[in-house]
Amino acid sequence: MRERNAMQVAYARTKGKRYAETFRCPGGALCLDFCNSGQGMRGSRQEEWIPTYADLVDWLEAAGSLTESQALRLRTGGAEAPQAAQQLFKRAIAFREALARVLLARTEGRAPANEDLRLIDAEYARAAPFARLSATDDGFAWTLDCSAAELDAALRPLVESAVSLLTSERLARLRRCGNSTCYWLFLDETKNCSRRWCEMASCGNLMKVRRHRAAQRRSV
Repeated sequence: MRERNAMQVAYARTKGKRYAETFRCPGGALCLDFCNSGQGMRGSRQEEWIPTYADLVDWLEAAGSLTESQALRLRTGGAEAPQAAQQLFKRAIAFREALARVLLARTEGRAPANEDLRLIDAEYARAAPFARLSATDDGFAWTLDCSAAELDAALRPLVESAVSLLTSERLARLRRCGNSTCYWLFLDETKNCSRRWCEMASCGNLMKVRRHRAAQRRSV
């Protein structure tokens, strides 16, 4: 419930941005929300929802994976080294797309491409120096070094979330929206694993209308 409330707050803060959809309809893991930010590029409009390094940092802060001070350091570092920031941004999008391909393959029962796994593995290794082990109410967790200012630190929460999901039992609950034109990924947390849509109010209703119209045409 706490995580859901945090996503609702993030949506309210970022409403008007295309990537706000990732907070309005969360996937259940940071890495899935990041993959879902590529929905615009996978659709017919070819629109990038996170178009710049600054937007990436804003998204990460809104998602709760960067503190305000961490985001400020990364924005300052990006402004001081714009070429490095652009390169980091391109790596982030390449990581997102590789991860999305791996996860989409999983939902379709296909083997992932080795080059996508290697890219994820490489980014995980590059981000490792920025990890710190912290105590939590439930035990322990990897967190981002609170003093990290290097631009590479921005990718640490994303790769940590991705590798954690890929190596956990939760991966069995990974689903893709049942609408063939929607690439939204989510974890099905229902007791009977019956969730089919990213959101019933959007794709769910759309598919119901399509089925109804198809039935009407068949009955004519």
